[in-house]
Amino acid sequence: MQNTDIKIETPSLAIVYIILTIVAGLILPLLLIPLVRFTGYSEIVEEIAKALVVLFLILKLPSYKAQIFVGIGFGFLFGLSENMFYLNNIFQLGDFSIFWQRFLWTVPMHTITVLVMVFAGLAGKKWIILGLVGAIILHVLFNSLVVSMLIR
Repeated sequence: MQNTDIKIETPSLAIVYIILTIVAGLILPLLLIPLVRFTGYSEIVEEIAKALVVLFLILKLPSYKAQIFVGIGFGFLFGLSENMFYLNNIFQLGDFSIFWQRFLWTVPMHTITVLVMVFAGLAGKKWIILGLVGAIILHVLFNSLVVSMLIR
């Protein structure tokens, strides 16, 4: 049976994919804000967007180590930039400590959900859907936990 996974062969192309992944991590949360507000389902919208980056950029990198390392970086940047774009809401509340709480919780959550999809993708492209479902479930559980903590 022929291997259908396409890996990039040249180091310069790997650098392009890494740069595109960094840019995606930095601007994707901003691009998704209107869609999240329209649908009301941040978990689904964000995880599908991150799955596309994993599928079309991260899993194209030449080594498993690179894929995992870049996946961690992408999840970190996604969480960090999402927090930056929500700063306006935090300033309106008048409590900057919320930023640090949000930062300490959401950045690791986004990193973990990306890694769930990367590891699923490493098992084979057909497993990326299972990784996406797992990431959405983790994100929903996380949001439910945060809401229940805020209500107290």
